[in-house]
Amino acid sequence: MSNPDNVKEFFRTGVSQNHTISVTASSEKATTRASLSYRGQNGTVPNTDQKRYSAMLNTSIKLSKYLTYDLSTSYTRTQSDNLVGQGYGGNNPINSLFAWSGRQINMKSLEANWDQKDASGNYTYYNWNTNYHMNPYFTVNENTNSYKRDRVFGKTSLFYQPFEFLKFEGRAGLDYYNATAFERHYIDRSDYPKGGFKQTNQGNTELNLDFIASFNKTFGQFNITGMAGANYRDVSWDKTIFGANELTVPGVYTIANKNGDALTEMDHSHIRSNSVYASASVGWKNQLYADFSARNDWSSTIKEAFFYPSVSLSWIATESLPWLKGDGDILSFLKLRAGWAEIGNATNAYRNRAYYQLYTDGSFNGVAQIYKSTIYPNENLKPESIKSWEIGAEFGFLNDRLHFDVAYYNKSTSDQILNVTTPYSTGYSSMLINAGEIQNKGVEIQLSGDILQNKNGLNWTSTFNFSKDNSKVIELYPAMDLNTYGIGWTWGVATQAIEGQKWGSLVGTGFNRIQQEDVDKGLATKDQIGAIKVNSKGLAQTKSGVNFGNVTPDFMINWRNEFSIKNFNFGFLLDLRIGGDIWSQTMAHGYTAGTSVVTAEGGIRERSIVGGVDVMQDQKFVMQDASGNWVTNTIETDAYSWFKNDVSEYYTFDGSYLKLREAYISYALPKNWLVRTRYISAATVSLTGNNLALLWVHKSNKMRIDPETGGVSSDSRGIGFEQSSVPTSRSFGLKVNLTF
Repeated sequence: MSNPDNVKEFFRTGVSQNHTISVTASSEKATTRASLSYRGQNGTVPNTDQKRYSAMLNTSIKLSKYLTYDLSTSYTRTQSDNLVGQGYGGNNPINSLFAWSGRQINMKSLEANWDQKDASGNYTYYNWNTNYHMNPYFTVNENTNSYKRDRVFGKTSLFYQPFEFLKFEGRAGLDYYNATAFERHYIDRSDYPKGGFKQTNQGNTELNLDFIASFNKTFGQFNITGMAGANYRDVSWDKTIFGANELTVPGVYTIANKNGDALTEMDHSHIRSNSVYASASVGWKNQLYADFSARNDWSSTIKEAFFYPSVSLSWIATESLPWLKGDGDILSFLKLRAGWAEIGNATNAYRNRAYYQLYTDGSFNGVAQIYKSTIYPNENLKPESIKSWEIGAEFGFLNDRLHFDVAYYNKSTSDQILNVTTPYSTGYSSMLINAGEIQNKGVEIQLSGDILQNKNGLNWTSTFNFSKDNSKVIELYPAMDLNTYGIGWTWGVATQAIEGQKWGSLVGTGFNRIQQEDVDKGLATKDQIGAIKVNSKGLAQTKSGVNFGNVTPDFMINWRNEFSIKNFNFGFLLDLRIGGDIWSQTMAHGYTAGTSVVTAEGGIRERSIVGGVDVMQDQKFVMQDASGNWVTNTIETDAYSWFKNDVSEYYTFDGSYLKLREAYISYALPKNWLVRTRYISAATVSLTGNNLALLWVHKSNKMRIDPETGGVSSDSRGIGFEQSSVPTSRSFGLKVNLTF
């Protein structure tokens, strides 16, 4: 029996709530604000949740004519009884739902019987598939992932101001968190067939100490502000993992219940840095400004100190040349600006020495194993360097009702710290080097206007933002003939930096296409270049190491509109992205398993098909005739064989989209209504919506996957990949603000 909405039936309506209460007290010498907040969420995946409790305190006390004391502190606890698993693991229910489950599955039956037990009291593991996947309801109810994190942030400053134009500050800041994650696997056919568990504890402490002197004084027509200071930074991080890959008794998650070696790992890092820094801004007659900054860092992770300065200049032309402005009916404001900056970056701890490490995957006759790092250290690592310059202009028209801001930037990143492969004959698998130069050029434009202005009627402000970035890998490491560098990898597909190309090429198994070489040999015609070759069975030929896409978007646009009329405010935001390719594991497995609608369109499962005619009609396919020449493909095959033919390029789509990102409407209660309450001075009721609609995607996105989902990694290694991600959800909120 068909259940066309069975995937949809698995999910539920998520509910979140936010509550905040704050109080403020002030006197002639002190001001204090305290707040408590709570946020609770029940996820769209059954039995998933997250809670957050926060407390904040800010106070400022004037101790004397010259001394002031500030204190800011906050505490946040984030906890969850179960977070949905990520990636292509057995504890991620999305894997079986999207990629491998058919529409014949009765989701209500799976939900009703996930905890079914036999006469002996053992789980029967009721499911539609007993080979690999678990019942998704068993996964979310029994194989849970709990999480708890406590975070404390505090900053305190003592100010001494002997003169109105001069101030000294001594500041101390502490950021500390401790997090515990606990994975439970009663049974997981793919990863933990005999059960298991893993507890991960992480702690991080960052201490910052600063002494800062600031200056602000006007000398005639010049205003000068400046700041100079020094910083000490100390960051400690530690991680401990323990658990078991097999359990003796199912469902007992203790080390004493392990079967075989325990899963253990301990790691830590400790980084210190010292810095001196200064900045100054000089303004002349409120029309010409020059800004300067400089910083020098000494890091425990890099041998040499690194210095990075910046300078910028801006000129308000309409102040210097009043005739440009006139009465403001046309040009009311003009500002020109230019800037140059250099930024230096250190690296992680313990990368410039050869350290020994513990082997964490087991022991030898009960004895722990220690090995020397297989990465050759580089004691002479230099800091990464980022140099950039920017020019821009701001315009105001029609008495500042229309604003236009444009900027062009050029950024060069060099001396990146890369881990490159070396021959095993060296005794190491890789080494750290300073290499690579990547250039980014781009433009950013903002256009905003007060289209309607009416004190007693409708007001409308519209803002349009456009951004475009062009990257190019100038070089990697010519001395080692290195012209390709891996950024990320999953399922045989890599994102790479390739010399001479844009950053973020997608490389993997692609279609074997007609090349100029085939034309030169007289085997193909010029108009066939790019056509996909098929074999004698009518299946697309493949080729390894094909560069079939790039993850970088061509450009991005957002358009915000805000309206108000009397006590009502409402608005919306649209986001548009054009370009940026994505390789999808959901698409790959959905095609292979036949669960994607693409595999059944036009009744192709019930008849013979021809590449380029019945499938992939937007591509040309060619076959070889008896003479070995390439001609239009007419070889028939079947849908099962076609979609089982694994080609990574086939599962890549253009990540373009148009989204209704947010919308809201709010109403401020009239003051005369609130007078009667005696205690409430202001009240606003708002209805908000976020991520409301995926209005359009590129035609290559056959499964209409949200291009903003990920699932591989949250850093640059995950850009351009989609892997069994929980579908993004739209949210609606009701917000009430009361001021007493």
